[in-house]
Amino acid sequence: MAGGSVVTKWLKISGPKQRFSLLLFTNQSYPMKIRYALLILFILLTGGYAGVYAGGENRPAGGRSAAMGTASVAISDIWSSFNNQAGLARLNDPTAAFYYENRFLMKELGYKAGAFALPVKVGTVGISFSHFGYSAFNESKIGLAFARSFGKRIAFGLQLDYNMARLEESYGNRNFLTFEAGMLAHITPELVVGAHVYNPISAKLSEYNDERAPVIFRLGAAWEVTPKVLITAETEKNMDNEADVKFGLEYKLIPTLHLRGGISTNPASNSFGVGIFTGDFVIDISASYHYILGFSPQASIAYKF
Repeated sequence: MAGGSVVTKWLKISGPKQRFSLLLFTNQSYPMKIRYALLILFILLTGGYAGVYAGGENRPAGGRSAAMGTASVAISDIWSSFNNQAGLARLNDPTAAFYYENRFLMKELGYKAGAFALPVKVGTVGISFSHFGYSAFNESKIGLAFARSFGKRIAFGLQLDYNMARLEESYGNRNFLTFEAGMLAHITPELVVGAHVYNPISAKLSEYNDERAPVIFRLGAAWEVTPKVLITAETEKNMDNEADVKFGLEYKLIPTLHLRGGISTNPASNSFGVGIFTGDFVIDISASYHYILGFSPQASIAYKF
């Protein structure tokens, strides 16, 4: 973050407050504690552009999703716990998974997530958790989901979320309840359409200035062009920001190795990665590149019981 090229680019695109906070943060003469406080100010002021979320956002998870530009609303796997709960209905085995992202190679922006899904007679039950940030600023979410298929073509999912945000000093803690819901429709055996909404009730974060968590809609499709090639496309609309159009590609090189890539438009970034299948384990390794802030490596591991 302190690299000269990054600072120069941010100065060109940021407003006065963002420029001021970033310049102070990169000033080595300030004590580290003060610089961390300025980092939080920078995150809050530039969150929408940089892809560094703050304030009750819904973050995607999973190395597969990350490698495909997070164009994953129509994909079914354990990470549907975060990306579209309807996908949990397509799981056949109890599955546990863990994910970690080192956003922009800064430990203060680390993102951790985990999920467990259990297929039962009437559907699939899932529980998930996530944590973003560090001691001075962090956000966490706990989710309890249920998904069910209605025939072979339609699946629905619903998740109750408990969100927690903490910022040191005078900001304190902010907790709120909300929910998210999703749908999958198999138009043909090869084409799946997915839709998802997060926080449709616009849950309140704070009485001050009537601050609310964002409402986020996602609509996309996954097309299995051949048994080896999967293409995904998606539009995500945060009601507070411009739409993000995303595309992903997965190529099954061999049964145990899948190659992936993706792009997104807001913020503009590229991504790539691999999936490794060994026994009951699935290991996904990926990285995304933001044109201003640089690389964010990700990795996840899942185990089917």
